[in-house]
Amino acid sequence: MARPAFADRQKPKIGYLSWFPESMKDDLDRFREGMEKVGYTEPDYELEAYFTGGNPQSTRDIARKLIEEPVDVIVAVATPAVHIVKAATQTIPIVMFSANALATGLVPSLSYPGGNLTGVSLLLTDTAGKRLEFLRQIEPGLHTAAFLGSTKDPNTVNFVKQTQMAADELGVKLAVKLVDGPQAIGQPIFEAMKADGSQAIIAQPIFVGYQDEIVAMAMKDRLPVISDWAAFAKAGALFTYGARQAAGMRRTAYYVDRILKGTKPADLPVEQPTEFELIINLKTAKALGLNVPQSLLVRADDIIE
Repeated sequence: MARPAFADRQKPKIGYLSWFPESMKDDLDRFREGMEKVGYTEPDYELEAYFTGGNPQSTRDIARKLIEEPVDVIVAVATPAVHIVKAATQTIPIVMFSANALATGLVPSLSYPGGNLTGVSLLLTDTAGKRLEFLRQIEPGLHTAAFLGSTKDPNTVNFVKQTQMAADELGVKLAVKLVDGPQAIGQPIFEAMKADGSQAIIAQPIFVGYQDEIVAMAMKDRLPVISDWAAFAKAGALFTYGARQAAGMRRTAYYVDRILKGTKPADLPVEQPTEFELIINLKTAKALGLNVPQSLLVRADDIIE
């Protein structure tokens, strides 16, 4: 077996770097749960955790700090953070929780990632279409939807592409609005979407952590929000459909364990999610005067009333 990554110290040191704000600390809790499942309690390892709230310079600075210490493994959460960490080191193992690592050039192959990067990668192809199909079932007269995305996420172009393809198939106009970050999202954006005829907003999940503010502003203009992750539905989005974020975060611990035991990241295939969930917020639907068909309610994994 290969020499363990932390052979020169008493216990391993893990860096956790999330692009999301600290309000997403539940992700960190799920990682800790995953570590416990594979046999580690926190006294068995050191953990340095940081949340940068979508700030590229802060993400670069913290990545540099973790590399200089150095830590034994870096867990990087969200595509922009993974790209920044990957650009900063070619030696320290990186475990990612990222969207579409293949399409954004993080790895050349999911089966053979090569280099110092592996982990969990989310795909968008099927989920983008299904979200719009579900929305059409709730709003049969849907003709225009707005897409709220980020200029800072390398995955945005792919997210827009997949959503546009789904919109074209359904005959729905997609109005794309990209912003530099959550701090650039204000009430005028939603007012403009409403004035342009948008009937709903597809929020890119890179804005998770700011879902409360986004949903609240959209609801002032009676615009339902849909997205990928459960946090949006819990904040009042009409529904969410996507991979189970909690399961993906727990799974990153499997990779950390394998690396700490000596396996090279290049030899660990990147995994894609196998668990997906549909969460419908009936309270929001009623507030907007929307009827959710029984066929969709039966399909839901959770219903918020």
